Amino acid sequence: MPILPDANKEFKDKLTFWVNGKRHVVQSPDPAMTLNEWLRSQRGLTGTKVMCREGGCGCCVVMVTHSDLTNGGACSYSLNSCLCPLCSVDGWSITTVEGLGVQKGGFHPIQRRLADFNGSQCGYCSPGMVVNMYGLLNKKPQPSQEEVEDHFDGHICRCTGYRPILDAMKSFAVDADPEKGGCIDIEDLNKHPCLSAGEACNGTSADGVNGTGTGSLRCCQRGVTWYRPTTLAELYSLLERHSQDKYKLVCGNTAAGVYKDDGPYSCLIDIKAVPDLYHCQAGPPLVVGSAVSLSAVVDLLRAGSDRSPFYRVLADHLCKVANVSVRNVGSWAGNLMMKHAHPEFPSDVFTIMEAAGAKVTIGFRGESQTMTISDFLGTAMNGKVIHSLEIPPGNPEDVFRTYKVAPRSQNSHAYVNAGFRMTLDCQSDLKVVTKPYIVFGGINKTMVHASATEDFLVGKSITDAETLRGALAVLQAELVPDESALQSAQYTKQLALGLFYKFYLSAVGKEGLTEQVRSAADSLARPVSLGEQHFQTKESEWPLRQPMPKTSSRVQASGEAIYINDMPATPGEVYAAFVTSTVANCKLGNMDFSHAMEIPGAVAYLTAKDVRGENNYNPPSSPVAEIFSSDEVSYAGQPVALVIADTQVHADAMAKAVQVTYTDMKPPILTIQDAIATKSFHPNVKEVVKGDPKGALAAAPHRISGEVSCGSQYHFYMETQVCRCTPTEDGMDVQSATQSMDLVQASVAQVTGMSAHRVYVSVKRVGGAFGGKGRGSLLPAAACAVAAQNLNRTVRLSMCLDTNMEAISKRSPYLLKYEVGFDDEGRLLAVVYNMYEDNGCSLHYSPLPRLPVSAENVYYCPSWQFTGQTCKTHTAPATFARAPGVVAAHFSMENIIEHVAKTLNKDPADIRRINMFENGQTILSGDTLSDCNITQLWDDLLTSAQINQRQQVIEVFNKEHRWKKRGLSVVPCRYPLFPSFFRFTVFVAIYHTDGSVVITHGGIEMGQGVDTKVMQVAAATLGVPMEMVHTMLQGVLECCWRLIERINPIRQEMGGAPKWTELINACHSKGVDLSEKYMEHHPVPNNPPAYFSFGVTCTEVELDVLTGEREITRSDILFDCGESVNPDLDIGQVEGAFVFGLGYWLTEKCVYDKETGRLLTNGTWEYKPPATKDIPADLRVTLLPNSSNPYNVIRSKAVSEPPLLMSCSAMFALRQAIQSAREDSGIGADFFPLNGPATVETCHQACLVDSSNFTQ
Repeated sequence: MPILPDANKEFKDKLTFWVNGKRHVVQSPDPAMTLNEWLRSQRGLTGTKVMCREGGCGCCVVMVTHSDLTNGGACSYSLNSCLCPLCSVDGWSITTVEGLGVQKGGFHPIQRRLADFNGSQCGYCSPGMVVNMYGLLNKKPQPSQEEVEDHFDGHICRCTGYRPILDAMKSFAVDADPEKGGCIDIEDLNKHPCLSAGEACNGTSADGVNGTGTGSLRCCQRGVTWYRPTTLAELYSLLERHSQDKYKLVCGNTAAGVYKDDGPYSCLIDIKAVPDLYHCQAGPPLVVGSAVSLSAVVDLLRAGSDRSPFYRVLADHLCKVANVSVRNVGSWAGNLMMKHAHPEFPSDVFTIMEAAGAKVTIGFRGESQTMTISDFLGTAMNGKVIHSLEIPPGNPEDVFRTYKVAPRSQNSHAYVNAGFRMTLDCQSDLKVVTKPYIVFGGINKTMVHASATEDFLVGKSITDAETLRGALAVLQAELVPDESALQSAQYTKQLALGLFYKFYLSAVGKEGLTEQVRSAADSLARPVSLGEQHFQTKESEWPLRQPMPKTSSRVQASGEAIYINDMPATPGEVYAAFVTSTVANCKLGNMDFSHAMEIPGAVAYLTAKDVRGENNYNPPSSPVAEIFSSDEVSYAGQPVALVIADTQVHADAMAKAVQVTYTDMKPPILTIQDAIATKSFHPNVKEVVKGDPKGALAAAPHRISGEVSCGSQYHFYMETQVCRCTPTEDGMDVQSATQSMDLVQASVAQVTGMSAHRVYVSVKRVGGAFGGKGRGSLLPAAACAVAAQNLNRTVRLSMCLDTNMEAISKRSPYLLKYEVGFDDEGRLLAVVYNMYEDNGCSLHYSPLPRLPVSAENVYYCPSWQFTGQTCKTHTAPATFARAPGVVAAHFSMENIIEHVAKTLNKDPADIRRINMFENGQTILSGDTLSDCNITQLWDDLLTSAQINQRQQVIEVFNKEHRWKKRGLSVVPCRYPLFPSFFRFTVFVAIYHTDGSVVITHGGIEMGQGVDTKVMQVAAATLGVPMEMVHTMLQGVLECCWRLIERINPIRQEMGGAPKWTELINACHSKGVDLSEKYMEHHPVPNNPPAYFSFGVTCTEVELDVLTGEREITRSDILFDCGESVNPDLDIGQVEGAFVFGLGYWLTEKCVYDKETGRLLTNGTWEYKPPATKDIPADLRVTLLPNSSNPYNVIRSKAVSEPPLLMSCSAMFALRQAIQSAREDSGIGADFFPLNGPATVETCHQACLVDSSNFTQ
């Protein structure tokens, strides 16, 4: 037993650390406070954002520097500040984005380059991207492009599609094109601004770092004690003293992002300052202390890979665990403890280390015990601590492989992970010498080893076909997966069999395999991504049509761009959070707020009875939508109350503490199929008929019928819904992150009972929206206003991610049932098209009335019948989402084309081409097409992208590979652009003192660059430099024209070419009005489209049939945006929309609990927008040259939504690959629909993989 520390030992209770070079001392810190909360609320460093609070989005990243207890030096790395407890940073130096560069003192090269490469749209993710790159360059000043891409596995950007961000960051790589920027000098890297003086200063913000904190630490607040022991003896003493308490050992605290409801704990023990837990030994065997981070373990394994090939395999797999910023602080031991506490957790560390034969050493009161990792699972850990991990080097005769198959390429838990180790006698037909290791994770809560299969293989030759056949039979019998709403047991089992087969082939070796199966042993390989952008611009018209970044992009990259939740709190300001239902289709029972009001900082709670106006946040022309349920609960996640506290953290805690009961609970209707079966519909039917569809269908030489569906989609704006309301003497000031200020104004007036003129709504910028902050912003704004009115003080409501995802509207799911008639060539003769749209529990918005304009896409058919029906389900009301409705209609029509092609055994591209519209033909809505250039776009792309040649290569590849398949699809689009029924007011003023121009307009800047385009139009029209213009396009142009009419006579009097400043002064002296106002208005909301946007995309994919994993190897996009106002911004919108669509079709799935109706995919752990390696490895975008739009005064076309339609090309490319796999199995004769989203699981299941085929 160690000598226990003196019970009277002095503990310090204050933290000392540095932020951006400045020393801070925090006395008696709150153990529950995170570094993120302290930086934002206490220091006003709001460049560090907050969103998921799970370590899953990257917007909160900061860099830290402290002593490295493994080697005595210093280490610097990025981490997620949302998961980092404030108490853990004692002695650290912290660098935020503001510490790198600011406008006043000069931007950092990383900030400048991100902005100049057009890598910042809404800007909310930009600070985290910048700091993450800074962390990499501090660790490795000259990284490769591959290392740069690998470093961004934990960051989500919903706007850009990642390509410009990655290009900006890769420009710092040693192997990058020097013309793009080149490596950064170490002095420039560490030249930071002196924030107080606004000047650059040399040296790093780590100057004066005092290690990881000196001395033992004890901090107590609100019943929770934080300890930081500095010796093992002290740690054991604390464990013994608190053995009867609910305590937690803390290292990186990253588990808090996964299991949020663990606890509450009365004692938290930080083990990061215990040197003995950092002891490492190079070995072999490699010994790693329990406090060593996963990133450090990777470095140690790679350093030792020359001594053992095992170590390289383990290092590569560990790089698939979580993300860089999590691995930098999360320890391997903490990962094992998550598995210990939650047996269902698919721990990669557990699986691969067990397969490697690693052992853990556990300490208890000074004694230690070494055991296998599987034995560790059954060991009671109260009062104990993991000391170290021992990783053997393995034997030269061993074959060792590990696998992880996940819903997304990066930063995702596994569907199934596996580790295999087998010792073979190479001199005796590859006989299995000893019992192999066959280890699986993700099967069920108890399975570790496939023991029966391990026993079966001993002594058998793996070159004998009967060995594989027998092993598969045994393994199939002992795999008993758990069923889950998130993952089918069938897929789990088949995937595990497929991974075993992959390993088996690896063990046999490629020389012993046939050509067709040889590649099955390998996982898909992704190269470093690249992209091309091509556009035409007219320099004579600059700054109009000039490619340039957003004017605010640098302040976004420096974190100085202020979003609503970044605004400093005013005295007395309080924070609100929704209490939401956990059950759908029931009535509200009782609500008990007593526990919530005991939360520190609790202020008040509000329910439906506290609404002074109307308990309805929808505008008058829409169905009633209650702010807080007064009786009926339609969907799980519906707000039933609002709680208010002194901080957002306390308000969120209050919301969880409210106890709600329900009555009259009934099974929820959650799908369109359920709604159809129960006849649950909204009264909104749309029917349009053209020609004689029934007669044409009956007479058609060929007829098909079928159905296809696509799911919902969460907008995943990086800034969650937020509103801030302040009562004033005149009414209410509302700051809302909204796309629709007028609707917010109407909603707030309605719920407060105020006149609309007393509600003042403002918004500077929005951190992403994509349609979700139109009507979606009304609920939080209304609730916030009700609270501000009741409390007569400023109230801020910033929704946490899970509540946002559950309570706020999403994209509508769709189901299409169709019948189609066509001739021998594939020309369409008749289409009967029945579209079902899921609008949730209330019909807030439906695009169905306008879908007949889009349903045909680019294909002419003389006879059509369109029927649309909105379904009523017990989910949140649906709303606008990027390309609302049109994306489903477009996909559905393309599915019909694929079905026709398969029926006739023709190339889908040929069927598409012969059916394309020509000018003068009439579309389903009755409008006549003009300026239709789809055939030109199609033919141009087929040539430029070398489609025919690539198709031939794919055909050869698919014939030569049984378990790897490729597919290619070319998809066109036609997107209708309607005149806006909103009224946008523009005001332009020229200041006579210096000639500067200020524009106020009704557009909302949410990443699309509207402010920049407005400035370009104004500068070009007035003939002034962009620098003199400060901030709809038509309105700006009209104002500028009117001003020019007034200014021109004075210009002529002065000789025709005076300096701008002199001209404006002269105008002012002569009494010329230098301001102008204009309002654009289209009075008929349902008028025909103003014009159409056209485009064509080709996407090529590769599919691993055994797992369902896929790579988008290349996408070529040709898009007609007329004469682009700003090609850089427009290409950014094309790429962003396309990748947004890739998420919709491939990775993003909304899953509900069938019993309660609750959304299960309510955070970054289960909901997966695309990550940096989910985009095409080769992305080529071309804006159609020599194009113009005669229906727009500046001859451009809208670009933010249409390209999303073409992202389904990835779906149809996958369908082609899956078709080849099915044909190899002898079951590919019939057409099959591929429903969206085509997740990894969906693709695998569609291949109809049968393990009996493994032995053929």
